[in-house]
Amino acid sequence: MIRVALALVLAFTAGVAAQPPASVDALFERFFAAEGTADALVEAERIAAANVDFDTAYARLRKGRVYLDEKRGEFSLGWRSKSGPSFNNLVDVPAEYDPATRWQLHVQLHGGVGRPSPDAVATGRRAGARAANRIAGEKQIYLHPSGWSAAQWWDAEQVDNILRAVDMLKRKYNIDESRIYVTGISDGGTGVYYLALKEPNPWSSYLPLNGSLAVIRNPSVGADGEMHGNNLANAPLYVVNGERDPLYPVAQVEPHMKWLAAMGAPLVFRPQAGAGHNTAWWPTEREPFERFVREHPRVAHPQDVSWETERVDRFNRNRWLRIDTLRQDESRETPLKDLGFFQHTKRFGRVDVVRNGNAFDATVRDVGAFTLLLSPDVVEFSKPVRVSVSGRKVFDGMVERDVATLLRWAARDNDRTVLYAAELRISL
Repeated sequence: MIRVALALVLAFTAGVAAQPPASVDALFERFFAAEGTADALVEAERIAAANVDFDTAYARLRKGRVYLDEKRGEFSLGWRSKSGPSFNNLVDVPAEYDPATRWQLHVQLHGGVGRPSPDAVATGRRAGARAANRIAGEKQIYLHPSGWSAAQWWDAEQVDNILRAVDMLKRKYNIDESRIYVTGISDGGTGVYYLALKEPNPWSSYLPLNGSLAVIRNPSVGADGEMHGNNLANAPLYVVNGERDPLYPVAQVEPHMKWLAAMGAPLVFRPQAGAGHNTAWWPTEREPFERFVREHPRVAHPQDVSWETERVDRFNRNRWLRIDTLRQDESRETPLKDLGFFQHTKRFGRVDVVRNGNAFDATVRDVGAFTLLLSPDVVEFSKPVRVSVSGRKVFDGMVERDVATLLRWAARDNDRTVLYAAELRISL
């Protein structure tokens, strides 16, 4: 039997200390001044407790914060890792940065991530020095995360480090949320594939250079979680590999590209004749690389989304779709298309959803519950919302906009372009 329930929102007033009344302006100033997600969630509670109406809150969030004239040049964002050494993420803000203009963010993952130290040996740089494997590009803000053997690009803690650094930059600098892209060289290129497979929400496009999907397919690498190739189906990929690369030559990578193309992934593959494991090709590749980035901004509210996962504590969300529970019974549902590049040892579930106005049509495999995040930018809350699963209607009714939900997701995503007014939970 299929049951549907709207997700219950925890009372935002719980745990908020008594305080004198504050103006709406002051409340939102504190919200936008929050240093990170946790602090922003606390300020979101205060706004909800003040009974700010939905339209006012939505307008303030859509407008966003007032950006100050922050420092330019190179500096580090750092914090301790669980293994002891500090993450030392290098940021480079161009001298021409103007806080009144939205800027593109270029996140680049370095190679040699299996080395034992996060210092000069591992990153090819000292704190505050220019990254050795930087590929020079357009005027934009650069972020070079730091990784090492205990914090590789395919480790959950490293993903948290990257997301934290991106979030902090978005809170200080006027970054265009639709133009945050990730690239990397060698191990960094492989890390780009991992982020596309596990954590797609911030990225507009993915540009792996001299990397290989086969690395994270190898169990000995110890990548966090299992890989689900179908998650690459909607990932804009620009892939470069050298013909004579001793690690990941074109002949080895080309079958992976054919597999991606067969899935319908938006893929550009640029094999480099005679090239080794280097970026000697960059002078001629720079223009098509940057054109690809320009031509692939992140769509705020894609019409269709798909996600596959073996876990629901994390790595379970793609944009406005979140998988909440997996089926635990012994039966298996009809498999969706899966070309099987990666091996699986754990049970996993998948949801594909297409939105047409207020109607959502889903196909589900081995999922017990999923949530649709509804944005007032694409859903008319004055009309019923309809959801069907495998052609069977499971919900048809009105959904109320909720200011607490709006604020909570705004605190988490820190994104002016993507705001959610309601959560619709579908239980199967």
